[in-house]
Amino acid sequence: MKNIFKIMICMALLVLSSCDTESTADVSKVTNYAVIELNGSDEVIINQGDAWTDPSVNVTLSGESYPFTTSTVVDTNVPGVYYITYEAVNDLGFAASATRTVVVISTAPSIYNLEGSWARSNGSPGTCTQISDRYYTYDNAGGVTGANQATVTFINVNDDEIYIPFQENTSPSGISIKSFLPGHIDDNDNFRWQLQASAYYGTFERTFSRQ
Repeated sequence: MKNIFKIMICMALLVLSSCDTESTADVSKVTNYAVIELNGSDEVIINQGDAWTDPSVNVTLSGESYPFTTSTVVDTNVPGVYYITYEAVNDLGFAASATRTVVVISTAPSIYNLEGSWARSNGSPGTCTQISDRYYTYDNAGGVTGANQATVTFINVNDDEIYIPFQENTSPSGISIKSFLPGHIDDNDNFRWQLQASAYYGTFERTFSRQ
């Protein structure tokens, strides 16, 4: 009887051990994302009507060439800021993407002259200087003072959209800046933009009025 009892205990322990092993097993899956490499620059600035061909991208998955889609076709006859997104989705539905910005600048004379004294809505002043018909510098892009006060060159793209190309060391503190989204000219006395900066600034909209 004692032997039978011992056998029953051993069997019970084996069952419990087996159940515990199943419940704590770590089952995981490994997925590989596509790798997207832009051919050429991620920022292109051209004039209206200029010839331009999308240099496209190289896309691989696990070292092999892989298909992708693009979201936007640039019309160089229509001034504006275009964002081309290249996307590749793996067999498990996980997407990888890369974006190129193409700015097509109007060749028509601008109806605006933004040169002069301005101030952000918080009262911080700045000076806008015209370089050419559609190019300007502004010495207080973020509307702040001190070491983080940034001077940028910006483009009046089409008398509506404003674009700040990528620029390094725009402030004494060494901040790099570009447009987060296209800014806008509301009229000859008001414009607004959103910055993408390497430090300090957020991406919320900043508004400026002529003084």
